[in-house]
Amino acid sequence: MMLFRTVVIWAVQALLFCVGIGVAGLSAHLFGPIIAETFSIHELIPTALIFFAVAATLGWIGSRFLPESWTYDNPLL
Repeated sequence: MMLFRTVVIWAVQALLFCVGIGVAGLSAHLFGPIIAETFSIHELIPTALIFFAVAATLGWIGSRFLPESWTYDNPLL
């Protein structure tokens, strides 16, 4: 019974994923150029790349030099 439940959950998730990808693809095809021109996507892409690169670097540095056990053992937090 648990196997059937798991299979049904995965099937529903796969179906919803395919519907979401289809809707996203269709809306990107139909409204992509209009939205890209309206919001100046060509200027936002480099900004987003720099933002996520800096955020990932800070996250890596934080996890490297401040492990999780430090936060649990710190009496000031």
